[in-house]
Amino acid sequence: MNLHRFAILFPLVLLTITPLVGQTIRQRSTTEGISITLQGHVLGWSSDYFQYLDENAGSGLGYGGRIGYGFNQRLELFAQYDHTGMKKDNIDAKSFTFANATGGVRFNFSATTHALRPFAELGYAYRSGKVEQTFVFTANDNLQFKAGALHIGAGLNYFVALPVAITLNGALQVGGKSAIAVNGSDLTDKADVTTFRISAGVVFYLSEL
Repeated sequence: MNLHRFAILFPLVLLTITPLVGQTIRQRSTTEGISITLQGHVLGWSSDYFQYLDENAGSGLGYGGRIGYGFNQRLELFAQYDHTGMKKDNIDAKSFTFANATGGVRFNFSATTHALRPFAELGYAYRSGKVEQTFVFTANDNLQFKAGALHIGAGLNYFVALPVAITLNGALQVGGKSAIAVNGSDLTDKADVTTFRISAGVVFYLSEL
């Protein structure tokens, strides 16, 4: 190839490649800074102690909010609250609810050049279940059970466009015996309770606004 032809072709090649390189390395996601999540969920639970409630009011729908802070693209601390109204058609109760307050650490994977960001998380959840106006000792007793539990979760964030991502995740809260109270009076019994939750929602990364 002679020098004149090279001088003409080389700039053309650069003009062709440069947009492709720029597209390849374009930032499509982030996990740094402050993020706020709003999500809905389906919750299920199991308990040998509360077998009747488990079998007849085993799932419910709820909502939650989460705030996170990413120190970098891998490590993130978070605090989260979720409230669930359990399906109570088959039990004699005015209401049956769960509340979960969770704190922990999330490990984010993949890179900022990818829109899809998997994650795993580990933390501590304080969980409370409350059944109002049900039969325990009398027909209008209020039952409450609460305890801490290990929180294990995993999921995916898909960035539709910075700073917004769609999230889909699952979490398990297991371990710890729940203290039981009826009408505010503690019982000596302890209950085994495991909860699992599947959530979907929207994440806003404030650092990208």
